Order: sequence, then C-alpha cells, then structure tokens
Amino acid sequence: MTDAQHRDPADERAILAKMLSTNATFVSEVLHPAEGTPTPSVMAALRAARSLDNVVDDVLRSLVQQARDEGRTWAEIGEIFGTSRQAAFQRFGGGGSGMPLVPPPPAPFHSMPEMPPMPEMPKPPQVPGWPPTPPTIGWPPRPGQPPQHGQPGQPPQHGRPPSSDA
Repeated sequence: MTDAQHRDPADERAILAKMLSTNATFVSEVLHPAEGTPTPSVMAALRAARSLDNVVDDVLRSLVQQARDEGRTWAEIGEIFGTSRQAAFQRFGGGGSGMPLVPPPPAPFHSMPEMPPMPEMPKPPQVPGWPPTPPTIGWPPRPGQPPQHGQPGQPPQHGRPPSSDA
C-alpha cells in the first residue's frame, strides 16, 4: 500500500484547512496591511496566492469526495459549479474509493532505445503495359465530342494490366 492509501482523510482535511487559512491570511496582509506593521513582500504574496490556487483545487476535490460520501449526486455537484453532472464527474473523478490529494512522483524518464535503420524497399516488378501511361493529348474530349477509344487521348484503363497470354 502507498502512503496515499494510509492517510486519514480527516488529517488531510486539517492540513488543507491550515494551508488555506495561512496562505489567505498572508495574502490579505499584503492587500490590506494593518497600520503600524511592515508590509510583507509582494513577491512572497504572489507565491502564496499561486499556492492558494493549488490548495483550493485540493480543497474542492476533498469537499466533492465528502459530498459524494454523504450521498450527494453528480448533478447536485455540477449545479454548484455551473456545469453538467458529466463535467463534474470528469473534473473530480467518480471513484468512491477516495482520491489522493498529492499526485504520485513522476516515474523516472527513460529515453526510448534508438530505432534500427529502415531496410531498403525492393523495387517493384516491371510489368509490361503497367502502369498505363497517362494520355497527354485530347483528354478529356471537348464538349460535344464523344471519347474515341483506342486512339490517343483515351482515358487510362484501370484494373488489371493486359495479360500476355491473350
């Protein structure tokens, strides 16, 4: 079993709540500093706000899972987000087994082995009269003139090449 399967959902929710309140408090201190206190770094507040984006996404996933565990439908959840039940299901997943809040670490990258060179293709066999040479003069016939088969300008014959046993 992985660490994600051993975690207590209540502990995860407590951690998410602490991260949410800490980052939100820090950002609010930059947006509206208290009188007589130094203003925290705007760059640090930007990082905290960016972190809030990720924390809020994790909070939403946790709350959706909690709502599903309480028997709420995907239609009810979708309505809150202004989407269909299908869109809510696609965004938040549909398993009742709980979702890990922290994605697993990426697998180590292994480069693909070098491909062997492609073998040279053999030349196609030469068959007399195949492929037919396209006409160069008189095709298509002028309007009002029927095609003259067996003469220059006739369309190429498609299908099997002429046999030599005829």
